[in-house]
Amino acid sequence: MNEQLALLAAVFSAIATALAAIATWRAPITAAKLAETMRREAERADERRRQKLYVFSLLMQERAQIHSENGVRALNLVDVAFSESREVRDAWAELFSAFSLKPLPPHVVSERLLKLLGAIAKDIGLANDLRSDDLNRVYFPVVQEQDQIIRNMQRQQTLARLLAENAAGTSPASSSTPNTLWPPRPE
Repeated sequence: MNEQLALLAAVFSAIATALAAIATWRAPITAAKLAETMRREAERADERRRQKLYVFSLLMQERAQIHSENGVRALNLVDVAFSESREVRDAWAELFSAFSLKPLPPHVVSERLLKLLGAIAKDIGLANDLRSDDLNRVYFPVVQEQDQIIRNMQRQQTLARLLAENAAGTSPASSSTPNTLWPPRPE
């Protein structure tokens, strides 16, 4: 009986030693994989947060002229950067639908833009730090507003001239050149 107990203890000791050897061999590999997975997830989370802050800061910079190139770029990034935030995407959808209203009521666009900025601030954790008047406060000097009016008038004049030329059948280029995609044949 003592021999059987000694044999059983030796077998269990051998099994424990084998398991310890396997654990010693596998532990660094498993730890390295776990560390790499955690690093990758943290990197993705940091990148997503950076993208969200980028979109938010662009929208805040361009809120006086949301139709500017940077404003449009930022609005077009909302669905990607905030793909996991239903509230932000719904606020963006409401703002987008306001852009299609004819005539475009500025107060509706401002209200919906403020709602979008508030939803984004909440999503990125700034809702407690920013009040609605912080989101609504815009500095837009008269000189910049006048420059924008001048550019808009020049664009409208150019568009009217081009439409008139097109309606009259003339083009700014010489009419002797055929209108084709291919260059002329060498002679």
